[in-house]
Amino acid sequence: MRRMVSSPVRQWRLHLGAHKTATTHLQDTLAAHRQALLARDIDYLPVAEARPVLRRNMRPEGLRRKFWSPPVRMLMRRDLERLRRGPATVLLSEEDLLGYTFDQLGDPLYPRLPGLPLIRALGQGGAGLHLFLAVRSLDALIPSAYAQMIRALPPEPGGFDAVRARLDRQPPTWCDLVARLRDALPGAALTVWRYEDWRSHWRALLDRYVGAPAGPYPELPPPASTLSPSPRAVAEAEALDRSLPMAARLREAEAIYARYPAGEAHGRFAPLEPALVARLREAYEADLAEIDRRFPGCLLRFDR
Repeated sequence: MRRMVSSPVRQWRLHLGAHKTATTHLQDTLAAHRQALLARDIDYLPVAEARPVLRRNMRPEGLRRKFWSPPVRMLMRRDLERLRRGPATVLLSEEDLLGYTFDQLGDPLYPRLPGLPLIRALGQGGAGLHLFLAVRSLDALIPSAYAQMIRALPPEPGGFDAVRARLDRQPPTWCDLVARLRDALPGAALTVWRYEDWRSHWRALLDRYVGAPAGPYPELPPPASTLSPSPRAVAEAEALDRSLPMAARLREAEAIYARYPAGEAHGRFAPLEPALVARLREAYEADLAEIDRRFPGCLLRFDR
C-alpha cells in the first residue's frame, strides 16, 4: 500500500533514452529494484505507471500541448504525485519525451521534442532537474530504429534505401540534440553516456543515474520486446498492407519477428555497407569529441 507523500520533490532525475540504447533494460532493472531504492530514500516511478500520465500531457496535437497552462501543469504533477511513495528524489525514465523511433531516422535527430513543456513543468516549483541521455553510433542505431518503427508504421517510400541515402549524404549528430536540450532547458543538468559502455558498465551507469551506489542490482534476461529481427522479418514487415490499423500491424509484425528472429538460422538485419559503417563510426567519434569540447563534463566515458 502506498504511503502518504509528505514532502515535495527536491530532485527529478529524468532519463530520456534515447530509443534503442538499452532503455528497457534500465527501466526493468529499476522497477525490479524499487523497494531497495526506497530503502535508500530514492523513488523510481515505473514506466508502466508513469507513461499514461506523461502521454496525456505531451500529445503534440492535444489541447494540453497547445495550451500548456498552470492548471494543466498542476493536473500533471498531481497525477505523477499519486505514483510516488515518499522520497524527495524521484527517478523517471521515458524515451518518448524525445519523440519516437521514426524521429531518429532523419536529420536532426528528434526534431519535435514533444516532451519539452512537460520536462519544464517538472523543474518548476523549486525541484532540481537532472537529465540523462544515452547515445549510440548511428551504424547500429539506425537499422535497429528502422526495424522497430516498421512494426507500428509502414515504411516511407523507398524503405530503408531512403534512410541509407540520407545517412550517406549527411548523418545527423548527437551534439546537435545535446545543444537543443541545453538551450531549451538551461537550468537542468545533463549527463550523456554511450550505449557502447552499457554492456560492461551498466551497474556503474545505473549508480550515476540513481545518484548513489544502489546495488546489487537484479540480473534480468534481455527483454523480449527489443530482440532484433532478421532480414526476412524486416522484409515481410515492410510488405504488410499499408492500410492496416496500427494495432493490427503491430500484431502481425510481432508474429513475423517472433518467427524469424536474428541469429544463425535467419541472419541479422545489417543493411549498411562496410564503407558507410566505417564512416559513421568515424563520424560518431568526432561527434563525441564535439560534445566534450562544447559541453565539458557532460559526457561519461569508460574507454579512456
